[in-house]
Amino acid sequence: MVDLGPNKKRIAQFFRLLGSSNDGERRAAYAKLVAAMRKAGIDWTDMGDIIEGSGDGKFSEEEMLEAVRAARAEGVEDGARIGAARANGNAGGGGGLSLPSPKEMARYCHDRLGHLKDANQREFIGDVFLLTQRRTLSRGQLGYLASIYIQAGGKT
Repeated sequence: MVDLGPNKKRIAQFFRLLGSSNDGERRAAYAKLVAAMRKAGIDWTDMGDIIEGSGDGKFSEEEMLEAVRAARAEGVEDGARIGAARANGNAGGGGGLSLPSPKEMARYCHDRLGHLKDANQREFIGDVFLLTQRRTLSRGQLGYLASIYIQAGGKT
């Protein structure tokens, strides 16, 4: 769904004024609404989509992505702590937790795709398996990989 961004409230106010009984006010509201829509980069089809999609209990694509991000965050945070402990343990020589290299964890998980929790984890492992062949992972990627690795039965 189209995001009206910071113009949302203003566009909604002009839209409501289209129902005014005062012709001059209604014409002015229409002109201002069109200008605000142009500024926001939306057209009448977008407005119809917004109206049609509101209040029906369905989530927009952005709302769904936010829900996925929130669900992932817990696993990523846990994995990031594990990754940090691993890095600190290797650097300082005295950490209690030890994980295999990212490449080894990715291979382990990739070999067990059918045992992973859901399609999001399988897709992530498919992607990260290829990434570990070419470059290092970001801290978030490493954290999520570590959490999946542990969930899949990998040894620490």
